[in-house]
Parts: sequence; structure tokens; C-alpha cells
Amino acid sequence: MTRRTTTALAALPLALLLLLTGCGDEDAASESTPAASDSADDAAASPEDTSPTACVVGTWSADVADLAEQLGSVLADTGMDVLTTRAAGSQTATFTADGGFRFDNDFAAAIDFQINGATATASQSHAGTLTASWGWDSSSDRAAMMFADYDDSAYAIENTVSMNGVVSTVPIEVPSLIDTTGRLFVECTDDELVTTWEDGLFITAWTRR
Repeated sequence: MTRRTTTALAALPLALLLLLTGCGDEDAASESTPAASDSADDAAASPEDTSPTACVVGTWSADVADLAEQLGSVLADTGMDVLTTRAAGSQTATFTADGGFRFDNDFAAAIDFQINGATATASQSHAGTLTASWGWDSSSDRAAMMFADYDDSAYAIENTVSMNGVVSTVPIEVPSLIDTTGRLFVECTDDELVTTWEDGLFITAWTRR
């Protein structure tokens, strides 16, 4: 019974770990939005465009340690007895001027928490690459990206929970890691990029590679 309860409680941190890798809130937007590929062409071609296209183009590396700390804070706010959060590996995003997007992950994160006096660990690993097209939402009053043409066929996620030396694989529903209906808000300088999904929980800080 304890093992089953632990696995059930781990569903929340494992679901939140998915958000660390970039997926948006699938319920955040219900109305149709302009296709990302169309807005990308407009942003690249217009000399009067004020969106930060030139700034975001390139490859960026995420601060995964900071994301893990944010996760710990969110879980603690739910009442979970979080002991530690940690992350290892890399997460990179590449944007091209013609609207191409590539997301590469070799990333693992874990949360240690207490339940019934025992310590359990929920872990999630991400490996592989996903691609999409991107463009600016011209209707937004701030820099906001839209995505389309999503392909995660070369991407894998594994969830596990361990307690008292017993490791269990935990099947959870995995949403699209890129929300093709929502917006990704962007702030960009020469060497730093900050992104957050509309109505999202986490803020990702990136540095240019």
C-alpha cells in the first residue's frame, strides 16, 4: 500500500518535471492563432519589424539547476515535504532566422521527498531531439513565439520512483513538449534569453552557446 501511495504522489512532481523541459499549458489557449510558419516569414522579411528575431537566432543552453530549484519551490507550495531537487545534463534550443526550431535534451532531474517517514525519489530523464517551426505572434503586445509542425518522434522520456531500494517505472501521460496552441514569451539580450509559457509555472534562463 505504501509503495502504491508513493507512486501516486510522485505523479505530481513527474508531471511538473515535464514542464521543466518546455511544454506549455495545453489549456492556456482555446482560440485559433496565426500559423507559426507564416508569422516567421513576416518577421524575417519586414524591415520595420521590432520583434527580437536577430537576437534569438542561434543556440541557447538552459540553466537546468535553476529550473530544479524552481520545481522544489512549486512542490513545497503544494504541501509536499521536499528534501532536495537536482538536475544534470544539458538542454539546448536552436532558432534559425527562417523559422526553424530544434530542441535537444540529454537531461535528468530528480526530487527527493518524504512520505510516512520514509524518503522517496521521483526521477525523470529526457533524451533526444524534437523539431518545430516558430514565428512571432503579431497580435501580442510583447515578444511572443508561436510554434507549429511539431515532431517529437526522436524524443524519449522515462519516469521512475524509488523507495526503500525498490525502483518502479511510472507511466504518466506525456503532453506535447511544445504547446502549439499557446505562446512562449521571450526576453532577449546579446547573451541571455529568458522564456516563459503563457500561464506557465516556470521561467527558463538561457545563455548563448
